[in-house]
Amino acid sequence: MATGNAAATLSRADDWSSDFAAGTITIKDGATDLAVHTLTGFVTANVGDNATATANAIADDTILATGTADTVELTSGALTYNLVIGVDIILTTTSYVIGEPSQIASMIVTFNA
Repeated sequence: MATGNAAATLSRADDWSSDFAAGTITIKDGATDLAVHTLTGFVTANVGDNATATANAIADDTILATGTADTVELTSGALTYNLVIGVDIILTTTSYVIGEPSQIASMIVTFNA
């Protein structure tokens, strides 16, 4: 199998970023939605032959339910991408209390060569 190069991985990151540019991040505890955030786009770049898509600043939102975050979904229309907590997305906490602020420290998705 051929290894991707920097241009190819950056192209994949750009395509993905375009698909999810106005996406919605839903933080969940099982089937319960704990918080919902809206994205405002990404910045893509190469890191060696790999590429990254870094979300623009994500606004805080109000926590909708009490629980422990175990799943984070990124959706845009019919598309869904499962984000890995602690890898793709850094939450300021995984313990959510209704009415408190929900904050996302960062979201960076890596596309490996």
